[in-house]
Amino acid sequence: MTITKLKAKNQLTIPSAIVKRLHLKQDELFAVGVEGNYIMIIPVKVEPRYTPDDLKAIDNIVKDEKCKAKALRPGRAFSRYIKKVTK
Repeated sequence: MTITKLKAKNQLTIPSAIVKRLHLKQDELFAVGVEGNYIMIIPVKVEPRYTPDDLKAIDNIVKDEKCKAKALRPGRAFSRYIKKVTK
């Protein structure tokens, strides 16, 4: 176990041995939580919600539907609408 210090802006330095062992990279994202008296720092991978093709389809839908006053909620309804329009 290695000791590290909490910096002025609530930052911790992860020791290089741990970084190498877990193959961590700069700008990696972490989930941080508390369990009992322990701080949990878990590396996470965030996958993009839409593919580049989906984003192009969204742009085309926006161009086509602009000023037609069709309101969609974000999430499932929007995803279903995109699939319907792009088929």
